[in-house]
Amino acid sequence: MDEKTLVADTQPAEATGTCQQQAYDFVKSRILNRDFKPGQYITDNQVAEELSISRTPVREALRILEHEGFLISQARQGWKVYTLSLEDIHGIFDIKLAVESMVAGKAAECKDEEKRANLKNALGKMRQAVSATDYEAWRQADTELHYAIFAMYPNDRALRIVENLNEQWYRLRIGFVALKGRMERSLHEHVPIVESILAGDGDEAERHMRAHINNVQEELVQLLINVVLPFVQEGV
Repeated sequence: MDEKTLVADTQPAEATGTCQQQAYDFVKSRILNRDFKPGQYITDNQVAEELSISRTPVREALRILEHEGFLISQARQGWKVYTLSLEDIHGIFDIKLAVESMVAGKAAECKDEEKRANLKNALGKMRQAVSATDYEAWRQADTELHYAIFAMYPNDRALRIVENLNEQWYRLRIGFVALKGRMERSLHEHVPIVESILAGDGDEAERHMRAHINNVQEELVQLLINVVLPFVQEGV
């Protein structure tokens, strides 16, 4: 038994849990920011040494990340950073389409004035970002707007599902947002969603959200087919 394993076996549960969260946050952020590349292999020993913690909580963190779809366990090789294929993109957006359109329809029933105001403010920030051609401000406003919609129909399970799906294609979003005219098109797609929700028209809110998600999926797929996938071996 090595020294680090011995330390893990004698650590209190609270300390082990803290190390597990540290390892989870470290690996996940590296994957999302592409410091760990798609298809790259990492090991629990590698992460443990970099963080100066034992391997036990690292292994638990890697198992959680595998369950969430960020890693694939490979015998005798370690953990492989997931790659996204076209099939994965279709699967992600099929679920987003079903969940987010439903949530938009339900949000139209919300009468809470503070939540309605938050939705209006998020759309205003999106307009400002488009006018300034500020990609980061637009990304933040887009995130804020979608969270505002979820706040109008609080459903923790639906939110967790969509958050996980968005994280799985997060590393593609920066380049996607920078596509010519994408911010302007996105604003044009979001305006009728917000207007329908505020008008209390759930059917129209759902329809416009479906159109928006379909448009994002179609543009993303074309980007991958024409620009990205021809130059990679197994996905992104």
